[in-house]
Amino acid sequence: MTTRRVSVHLSPDLDRYASGEIDATQVRCALCTHAPCDCPPFGSPQYFELIDRRHNPERTA
Repeated sequence: MTTRRVSVHLSPDLDRYASGEIDATQVRCALCTHAPCDCPPFGSPQYFELIDRRHNPERTA
């Protein structure tokens, strides 16, 4: 049996957005860390490489 880990990354700006301190255009993406988000297109090889690097920082892809 294989055990899998689930990891979740949230934007570091989520609390500030939820409190009304900043608007949605200022919230940094949890994946690419940019505001506004400039992630590669969903499902592209580059998108999955970015996910892999973000969730497995010890890997050098």
